[in-house]
Amino acid sequence: MTKALSVLALCLLTGCSAYRLGGPKPAFTTLDIAPVRNTTNRPVANGLLQQKLAESFGGDPRVRLGTGGAKLDAEISSFRRDGLTTKPTDAFFYTSFQLTYVVRCTLTNGDGKVLFRNREFTANATLRPLGNAAGEERSLDGPIFADIAAQVREAATTAW
Repeated sequence: MTKALSVLALCLLTGCSAYRLGGPKPAFTTLDIAPVRNTTNRPVANGLLQQKLAESFGGDPRVRLGTGGAKLDAEISSFRRDGLTTKPTDAFFYTSFQLTYVVRCTLTNGDGKVLFRNREFTANATLRPLGNAAGEERSLDGPIFADIAAQVREAATTAW
């Protein structure tokens, strides 16, 4: 019985020896996140997206933030607030809205090779205002940008 357990343990150790924390090695080890541009009417959104991108990439043990490596350029290119309705008679009185952001990103490797150009990342959330609609709407920006930042990190660190 102990011989069988020893063989099993050896198989597990050799089979898992190639595992690396965080997934496959990305095409870069250092990433410079350029200041986020914003072409929407949401004045503070670019700062929040910049923060969420830094948090997302900073949490990846395979990537170090700084200059001298790959460069990520991001632009908030679109924001939409669409009214949602459930009955044909309430078309002019919306009680909930879908907020959608579109962010366009370009990732260039340290040697100038473009890994992706003008790739769009989209995320949305549903707003059901109960009081201060503007404040509640702004409170959803953080989770939306965290979702987009996770999408960008996944696309950037996927094996090339």
